[in-house]
Amino acid sequence: MEVHHAHHKPKNWKEYITEFVMLFAAVTLGFFAENYREHKIIDHRMEENYQALLQDLRQDSARIKELQTDNILERKGMMILLEAVYQYQDNLVNWEQVKNRIASIEKLPSYQTFFMNNTTFKNMQSSGMLSYVSNKDLRKELSFYYEVLFKKLLDNNALYDDDGRKFYNDQFPITQPTNNRKIDSLIGGPDQLTARYRTSKANRDFILNLPIAKAIVQDPLTLFKVESFYLRFCVYRRLLMTLEEQNQKLIEIVRQQQ
Repeated sequence: MEVHHAHHKPKNWKEYITEFVMLFAAVTLGFFAENYREHKIIDHRMEENYQALLQDLRQDSARIKELQTDNILERKGMMILLEAVYQYQDNLVNWEQVKNRIASIEKLPSYQTFFMNNTTFKNMQSSGMLSYVSNKDLRKELSFYYEVLFKKLLDNNALYDDDGRKFYNDQFPITQPTNNRKIDSLIGGPDQLTARYRTSKANRDFILNLPIAKAIVQDPLTLFKVESFYLRFCVYRRLLMTLEEQNQKLIEIVRQQQ
Protein backbone atom coordinates (compact mmCIF):
# COMPACT_ATOMS: atom_id res chain seq x y z
CA MET A 1 0.00 0.00 0.00
CA GLU A 2 1.48 3.31 -0.98
CA VAL A 3 1.78 5.93 1.78
CA HIS A 4 1.57 9.57 0.88
CA HIS A 5 3.32 12.06 3.22
CA ALA A 6 1.88 15.50 3.61
CA HIS A 7 4.05 18.13 2.10
CA HIS A 8 4.92 21.08 4.41
CA LYS A 9 4.67 24.40 2.85
CA PRO A 10 7.98 26.27 3.21
CA LYS A 11 7.90 29.32 5.51
CA ASN A 12 8.21 32.59 3.79
CA TRP A 13 10.91 35.04 4.84
CA LYS A 14 8.48 37.19 6.82
CA GLU A 15 7.83 34.34 9.26
CA TYR A 16 11.56 33.84 9.79
CA ILE A 17 12.02 37.53 10.48
CA THR A 18 9.09 37.51 12.91
CA GLU A 19 10.51 34.53 14.83
CA PHE A 20 13.95 36.13 14.93
CA VAL A 21 12.56 39.41 16.21
CA MET A 22 10.54 37.63 18.90
CA LEU A 23 13.55 35.54 19.99
CA PHE A 24 15.81 38.58 20.00
CA ALA A 25 13.27 40.57 22.01
CA ALA A 26 12.93 37.75 24.55
CA VAL A 27 16.71 37.47 25.01
CA THR A 28 17.11 41.24 25.20
CA LEU A 29 14.31 41.65 27.73
CA GLY A 30 15.78 38.81 29.78
CA PHE A 31 19.16 40.50 29.73
CA PHE A 32 17.71 43.85 30.79
CA ALA A 33 15.63 42.19 33.50
CA GLU A 34 18.70 40.42 34.90
CA ASN A 35 20.74 43.60 34.65
CA TYR A 36 18.01 45.55 36.44
CA ARG A 37 17.84 42.91 39.16
CA GLU A 38 21.62 43.07 39.67
CA HIS A 39 21.51 46.86 39.85
CA LYS A 40 18.75 46.71 42.47
CA ILE A 41 20.81 44.24 44.51
CA ILE A 42 23.91 46.45 44.26
CA ASP A 43 21.90 49.57 45.15
CA HIS A 44 20.52 47.78 48.20
CA ARG A 45 23.97 46.59 49.27
CA MET A 46 25.42 50.08 48.78
CA GLU A 47 22.66 51.54 50.93
CA GLU A 48 23.54 49.03 53.64
CA ASN A 49 27.22 49.92 53.30
CA TYR A 50 26.49 53.65 53.58
CA GLN A 51 24.47 52.99 56.73
CA ALA A 52 27.31 50.92 58.18
CA LEU A 53 29.88 53.57 57.22
CA LEU A 54 27.84 56.22 59.01
CA GLN A 55 27.69 54.05 62.11
CA ASP A 56 31.47 53.50 62.04
CA LEU A 57 32.15 57.20 61.50
CA ARG A 58 29.82 58.25 64.30
CA GLN A 59 31.52 55.81 66.66
CA ASP A 60 34.86 57.33 65.67
CA SER A 61 33.47 60.82 66.26
CA ALA A 62 32.25 59.94 69.75
CA ARG A 63 35.61 58.40 70.68
CA ILE A 64 37.58 61.39 69.35
CA LYS A 65 35.43 63.77 71.39
CA GLU A 66 35.92 61.57 74.46
CA LEU A 67 39.70 61.74 74.05
CA GLN A 68 39.57 65.52 73.61
CA THR A 69 37.46 66.10 76.74
CA ASP A 70 40.43 66.77 79.03
CA ASN A 71 42.66 68.48 76.47
CA ILE A 72 42.63 71.86 78.22
CA LEU A 73 43.09 70.37 81.69
CA GLU A 74 45.93 68.09 80.53
CA ARG A 75 47.73 70.92 78.76
CA LYS A 76 47.32 73.11 81.84
CA GLY A 77 48.93 70.36 83.93
CA MET A 78 51.89 70.18 81.54
CA MET A 79 52.30 73.97 81.66
CA ILE A 80 52.36 73.95 85.47
CA LEU A 81 54.92 71.14 85.48
CA LEU A 82 57.13 72.77 82.84
CA GLU A 83 57.03 76.15 84.57
CA ALA A 84 57.93 74.54 87.91
CA VAL A 85 60.88 72.62 86.44
CA TYR A 86 62.12 75.65 84.49
CA GLN A 87 61.99 77.97 87.49
CA TYR A 88 63.53 75.44 89.87
CA GLN A 89 66.48 74.84 87.56
CA ASP A 90 66.71 78.60 87.06
CA ASN A 91 66.92 79.03 90.88
CA LEU A 92 63.78 81.19 90.92
CA VAL A 93 61.79 78.96 93.29
CA ASN A 94 62.67 76.59 96.13
CA TRP A 95 61.80 72.92 96.47
CA GLU A 96 58.79 73.57 98.70
CA GLN A 97 57.27 75.82 96.04
CA VAL A 98 57.93 73.19 93.36
CA LYS A 99 56.24 70.51 95.47
CA ASN A 100 53.19 72.72 95.94
CA ARG A 101 52.95 73.38 92.21
CA ILE A 102 53.23 69.70 91.30
CA ALA A 103 50.65 68.88 93.97
CA SER A 104 48.27 71.44 92.43
CA ILE A 105 48.23 69.68 89.05
CA GLU A 106 44.75 68.26 88.46
CA LYS A 107 45.60 66.12 85.46
CA LEU A 108 48.47 65.19 83.18
CA PRO A 109 48.11 63.50 79.76
CA SER A 110 47.06 59.87 80.13
CA TYR A 111 48.38 58.95 76.64
CA GLN A 112 45.19 57.09 75.72
CA THR A 113 45.06 56.46 71.99
CA PHE A 114 42.35 56.35 69.33
CA PHE A 115 41.61 53.23 67.31
CA MET A 116 39.72 53.89 64.08
CA ASN A 117 36.82 51.59 63.20
CA ASN A 118 37.53 50.65 59.58
CA THR A 119 35.43 47.45 59.48
CA THR A 120 32.96 48.56 56.81
CA PHE A 121 35.64 50.14 54.62
CA LYS A 122 37.72 46.94 54.67
CA ASN A 123 34.64 44.87 53.83
CA MET A 124 33.84 47.16 50.90
CA GLN A 125 37.42 46.84 49.69
CA SER A 126 37.51 43.05 49.85
CA SER A 127 34.07 42.64 48.23
CA GLY A 128 34.76 45.10 45.41
CA MET A 129 31.90 47.38 46.50
CA LEU A 130 34.18 50.43 46.57
CA SER A 131 34.13 50.40 42.77
CA TYR A 132 30.38 51.15 42.92
CA VAL A 133 30.92 54.42 44.82
CA SER A 134 30.06 56.83 42.03
CA ASN A 135 30.85 60.02 43.96
CA LYS A 136 34.50 60.82 43.21
CA ASP A 137 34.78 63.17 46.18
CA LEU A 138 33.53 60.44 48.50
CA ARG A 139 36.04 57.92 47.11
CA LYS A 140 38.85 60.42 47.59
CA GLU A 141 37.84 61.33 51.15
CA LEU A 142 37.34 57.67 52.12
CA SER A 143 40.81 56.83 50.84
CA PHE A 144 42.37 59.75 52.72
CA TYR A 145 40.61 58.90 56.00
CA TYR A 146 40.88 55.10 55.98
CA GLU A 147 44.26 54.72 54.28
CA VAL A 148 46.42 57.84 54.70
CA LEU A 149 45.21 59.01 58.12
CA PHE A 150 44.74 55.43 59.35
CA LYS A 151 48.43 54.66 58.69
CA LYS A 152 49.49 57.93 60.28
CA LEU A 153 47.31 57.15 63.31
CA LEU A 154 48.85 53.70 63.78
CA ASP A 155 52.36 55.19 63.72
CA ASN A 156 51.46 57.94 66.18
CA ASN A 157 49.62 55.54 68.49
CA ALA A 158 52.79 53.47 68.81
CA LEU A 159 54.94 56.55 69.42
CA TYR A 160 52.53 58.07 71.96
CA ASP A 161 52.19 54.77 73.85
CA ASP A 162 55.94 54.28 73.93
CA ASP A 163 56.73 57.85 75.00
CA GLY A 164 53.96 57.81 77.61
CA ARG A 165 55.22 54.61 79.21
CA LYS A 166 58.79 55.88 79.26
CA PHE A 167 57.77 59.22 80.73
CA TYR A 168 55.62 57.95 83.59
CA ASN A 169 57.55 54.76 84.36
CA ASP A 170 61.16 55.89 83.90
CA GLN A 171 61.67 59.59 83.22
CA PHE A 172 59.15 61.22 85.58
CA PRO A 173 57.62 58.50 87.79
CA ILE A 174 56.73 60.94 90.58
CA THR A 175 53.01 61.11 89.71
CA GLN A 176 52.49 57.42 88.93
CA PRO A 177 51.92 56.13 92.50
CA THR A 178 49.25 58.77 93.09
CA ASN A 179 47.52 57.77 89.85
CA ASN A 180 47.56 54.17 91.08
CA ARG A 181 45.76 55.24 94.26
CA LYS A 182 43.04 56.85 92.13
CA ILE A 183 42.62 53.52 90.35
CA ASP A 184 42.49 51.75 93.72
CA SER A 185 39.62 53.99 94.78
CA LEU A 186 37.66 53.01 91.67
CA ILE A 187 38.34 49.27 91.85
CA GLY A 188 37.93 48.95 95.61
CA GLY A 189 38.32 45.62 97.37
CA PRO A 190 39.20 44.51 100.89
CA ASP A 191 42.97 44.83 100.48
CA GLN A 192 44.17 48.44 100.58
CA LEU A 193 47.22 50.39 101.68
CA THR A 194 47.14 52.00 105.10
CA ALA A 195 45.73 55.51 105.38
CA ARG A 196 49.23 57.03 105.36
CA TYR A 197 49.63 56.03 101.70
CA ARG A 198 46.12 55.20 100.48
CA THR A 199 44.45 58.50 99.56
CA SER A 200 45.64 60.54 96.59
CA LYS A 201 46.67 63.49 98.75
CA ALA A 202 48.48 61.41 101.36
CA ASN A 203 50.26 59.41 98.70
CA ARG A 204 51.28 62.50 96.73
CA ASP A 205 52.66 64.22 99.85
CA PHE A 206 54.66 61.12 100.77
CA ILE A 207 56.14 60.68 97.26
CA LEU A 208 57.04 64.37 96.88
CA ASN A 209 58.92 64.29 100.18
CA LEU A 210 61.15 61.42 99.05
CA PRO A 211 64.74 62.47 98.21
CA ILE A 212 64.42 60.80 94.79
CA ALA A 213 61.59 63.17 93.81
CA LYS A 214 63.80 66.17 94.42
CA ALA A 215 66.69 64.52 92.60
CA ILE A 216 64.53 63.88 89.53
CA VAL A 217 63.40 67.51 89.28
CA GLN A 218 66.95 68.74 89.91
CA ASP A 219 68.30 66.65 87.02
CA PRO A 220 68.83 69.01 84.03
CA LEU A 221 67.75 66.21 81.68
CA THR A 222 64.30 66.15 83.30
CA LEU A 223 63.48 69.47 81.68
CA PHE A 224 64.15 68.03 78.23
CA LYS A 225 62.24 64.85 79.02
CA VAL A 226 59.17 66.83 80.07
CA GLU A 227 59.45 69.00 76.95
CA SER A 228 59.78 65.89 74.77
CA PHE A 229 56.63 64.33 76.20
CA TYR A 230 54.78 67.64 75.91
CA LEU A 231 55.69 67.77 72.21
CA ARG A 232 54.39 64.23 71.70
CA PHE A 233 51.17 65.21 73.48
CA CYS A 234 50.73 68.27 71.21
CA VAL A 235 51.46 66.31 68.02
CA TYR A 236 48.90 63.67 68.94
CA ARG A 237 46.26 66.27 69.83
CA ARG A 238 46.83 67.94 66.46
CA LEU A 239 46.36 64.61 64.71
CA LEU A 240 43.07 64.09 66.57
CA MET A 241 41.90 67.50 65.33
CA THR A 242 42.73 66.51 61.74
CA LEU A 243 40.90 63.20 62.19
CA GLU A 244 37.87 64.95 63.63
CA GLU A 245 37.74 67.39 60.72
CA GLN A 246 37.97 64.59 58.14
CA ASN A 247 35.48 62.49 60.09
CA GLN A 248 32.86 65.25 60.05
CA LYS A 249 33.44 65.89 56.35
CA LEU A 250 32.89 62.20 55.57
CA ILE A 251 29.75 61.98 57.69
CA GLU A 252 28.22 64.84 55.71
CA ILE A 253 29.16 63.37 52.30
CA VAL A 254 27.89 59.88 53.18
CA ARG A 255 24.61 61.30 54.47
CA GLN A 256 24.12 63.06 51.14
CA GLN A 257 24.52 59.72 49.33
CA GLN A 258 21.49 58.25 51.06
